[in-house]
Amino acid sequence: MQKIIERVKGNRVSPATVELLIRERNKGKTLRQLGQMCGKSHEKVRQVLAKYSPPQVTLLPESTVAVKLGYPVGWLAQLRKEGIINPIRPGGYWLYSEEQVRQIPSLVAERRKCELCGRLRPPRYPRFCRECSQYRKKRKYRNLSSEEKAEHNKRCQAWQKANPGKNKEIQRRAGRKYRAKVQRGILSGGHHANGLLF
Repeated sequence: MQKIIERVKGNRVSPATVELLIRERNKGKTLRQLGQMCGKSHEKVRQVLAKYSPPQVTLLPESTVAVKLGYPVGWLAQLRKEGIINPIRPGGYWLYSEEQVRQIPSLVAERRKCELCGRLRPPRYPRFCRECSQYRKKRKYRNLSSEEKAEHNKRCQAWQKANPGKNKEIQRRAGRKYRAKVQRGILSGGHHANGLLF
């Protein structure tokens, strides 16, 4: 290790010395050890490092970030998997900078919007919030408006074209159920299946 450190005009230290001090400090050396290397007190070394070393970035683990923001860890993991946030992983666990933590609420709000009302969806609700999910369960196809029925039929037909094999299997099962009901007398012969499942 370099024993004599270059000095510039008495009490000041050269840029090379500052660089060396920062490098050795990042390796884990104490202020006293650095002071012994350059012949200065540990307080002087601390002042030099405070003046010239880059500011330390505070990194928070994923579990702490989730507790701090009040979100499930799964939400952060999903944002990570989708590549929306990019935390670092130095030792097997994910670390977030304070800047990333500040951005997460707006990202979560954007990604987890209810498709009907735009409010934040709770966990385990993939498309709609709790209130809209309950509303959709109560609101059957026969209660939809004509525009909603047309949109629903358009989606069904697009799915049937995209999945002909599954559609045939669904039609076969629906036919078997219908024939079984007719044989049991639940349905009269005048009723007939419409071929679409809603």
